[in-house]
Amino acid sequence: LLVSKDLGKHLLEVEDLLQKHGLLEADISAQTERVQALNAAALKFSELEGYQPCDPQIICNRVSHVQTCLEELEELAAKRRKELEDSRQLWTFFQEMEEAEAWIREKEKILAAKSCGRDLSSVVTLTNKHKTMLGELGNRRALLHQTMKKGEKILAKKSFSSVGIQEKMREVCLRWKKLEEVTGLHQQRLEDAMNFFQFSAETDDLVAWLQDAYRIVSSDDFGHDDYSSQALLRKHRAVVDEVEKHRGAVASLRRQLALLAPGHRQGVDVQIRVVEVEQLYGEVVEVAVLRTQWLQDALAVYRMFSEVHACEVWLDEKEQWLQKMDVPEELDEVEVVQHRFESLDQEMNSVMGRILDVNQVVQQLVEGGHPSSDEVRSCQDHLNSRWNRVVELVEDKKSQLSSVLKIQNFLLEC
Repeated sequence: LLVSKDLGKHLLEVEDLLQKHGLLEADISAQTERVQALNAAALKFSELEGYQPCDPQIICNRVSHVQTCLEELEELAAKRRKELEDSRQLWTFFQEMEEAEAWIREKEKILAAKSCGRDLSSVVTLTNKHKTMLGELGNRRALLHQTMKKGEKILAKKSFSSVGIQEKMREVCLRWKKLEEVTGLHQQRLEDAMNFFQFSAETDDLVAWLQDAYRIVSSDDFGHDDYSSQALLRKHRAVVDEVEKHRGAVASLRRQLALLAPGHRQGVDVQIRVVEVEQLYGEVVEVAVLRTQWLQDALAVYRMFSEVHACEVWLDEKEQWLQKMDVPEELDEVEVVQHRFESLDQEMNSVMGRILDVNQVVQQLVEGGHPSSDEVRSCQDHLNSRWNRVVELVEDKKSQLSSVLKIQNFLLEC
């Protein structure tokens, strides 16, 4: 049993042989105690005085022979245990290498799919799985390093043929190196896909914002009075500020596109998408400028109407006063009325300046092609007509006063 050359053909068989050898070692240990006891008892016969049933030398020789056989048996048992343990170490090495190869094959199959996701969410999921695999790769690398050290120790002992061990180590090392290369390439593909889908998502968000902005700046609501037009103009200016803030994001699309992987940035769809965003932004800016002008024109119209109303109120008041006023014949009363006309002249100068401003605003609106040009011009004509009528009334009353003064002065001289 102890000189057997059967060291097992795989790990389980070696483990079985070691278990059987352990039983044999236990049997030898038990027999050792029995042999030692028998030898001790036999040596007593070699020490007897007087009658000796056997030659003492024969007894000593017999005891020595048995002890030598026992020691040889123990040496054989120790030698076989070492051989079996070396065999177990060898087959443990091969099993660990096979497990490493199986793990490599499994990961190669996963990486061979080359799936990088269809959208940002799936890429994030795959990236997280890849990070988990990188952690497993690190742990497996450490285990493989330990197994390689075991192989080197086995080679150093020179107990077995080095050909199979070296071949297995070289084969696994090559496959591991290839796996790490493929893993690195897959990680790069995932990063490229992540950058592309992030770029696409940011572009989609930008397009959605620009579409909302276009809807707002293209509104045909310009208010119904001075207050509402001012409120709309303030809101519009806030939107214009936001549009201007997004100019940098639109301008950076080209730079972001240039940073994408060639397979992504050279796609026709993504290039068209960038052009569409740039065009949409240009349209938003253009329409925003037009709406600013339209709101300012609407505000100018409402302010003009307000100014016209104020002027007409004043004209109504003065027209009624002039129509009802009778030119007095007494000198004292004439002088009082004359002073009133002097004050009226000052007011008329002020009102005339306001009416000139109204005319200037109307001219600007008409020349700018304002949609309410006809209404504005009609309002202007009506105001100017009222002004001219009041001016005529004032001149008529002044003429009457002048005539009365001349008569009064003539009478005084007489």
